[in-house]
Amino acid sequence: MMSGKRLPFDMEAQKLYDATPPQAPLSYFDALVDSINLLIPGEGPLNQRYLQYSKQFIIPPDKLSKVFDTAISEARNRVKEKIELPKEERFELSYVTNQPWSGYNWYQGNYHSLIQINTDLPIYIERAIDLACHEGYPGHHVFNVMLEKSLVKDKGWVEYMVYPLFSPQSFTAEGSANFGIEMAFPGDERVEYEKSVLFPLAGIDPNLADEYYKIQALRKKLNFAEIAIAREYLQGSIDPEEAESDLMKYLLFSKERAKQRLSFYTTYRSYVINYSLGEKMIKDFVNSFGVTDKEHWQAFYQLLSTPRTASVL
Repeated sequence: MMSGKRLPFDMEAQKLYDATPPQAPLSYFDALVDSINLLIPGEGPLNQRYLQYSKQFIIPPDKLSKVFDTAISEARNRVKEKIELPKEERFELSYVTNQPWSGYNWYQGNYHSLIQINTDLPIYIERAIDLACHEGYPGHHVFNVMLEKSLVKDKGWVEYMVYPLFSPQSFTAEGSANFGIEMAFPGDERVEYEKSVLFPLAGIDPNLADEYYKIQALRKKLNFAEIAIAREYLQGSIDPEEAESDLMKYLLFSKERAKQRLSFYTTYRSYVINYSLGEKMIKDFVNSFGVTDKEHWQAFYQLLSTPRTASVL
């Protein structure tokens, strides 16, 4: 790979991230798509009906900053109740365009992050908590803060001042950032908080939340379909138009969102496994430590502050 050679998708994922991607074919997800189809009113392609239905959950641009600032503050407060963070930790939030990702954490060192939110496409209400936790608390920002404190500052392991993106470290980083959403807002707490605080801030009817999140729970199970699509696309088994069509069918993306996602695959390749597969393995790891909230946070803290690879998990 360092000489420019392209490896098969699964081999690349194994060598870079120490993880073996699942092999489920797209047909495995047809039943889930059918279940969502029954919940979305109207006629025509499911993704178009879903996009029409979900328009009522878009955060208005003039309310985006207030909604995100509030979500981040809540996530930070919740995490600080569970994990002691350095008093100097902080991050800056900015909004950008023309990027292949929806959010990105640029860790600056000295417990400081720059978090960017891409506004190329509409941002839906659930993304406020998603990105607040994934990029911030207890996601990438906290992960990098804990590595810097535990390994660089406390142990003097200066090699951890450099983060190799295409490495096993990213499997833990993305998996813990995704699972961190559930850690910060367990059970029904997320939906209840959004209904009482974020929906009103965004001017969205809270009475619509329960049905919407029922659909989101089903959509989340479709995330593994992305690995199958990325594999086929990157190995040349399907062309860009076919990949876009699959993303629209199985992830319910708009055509614009599908194009953006293909740009991500082209840039980051098998990195895509770190999100869904990483989250599953991190969740299984944390839950193996017990059933109480305290036990889960102890395991999560160990994970954030100690180097671990997928095979160790």
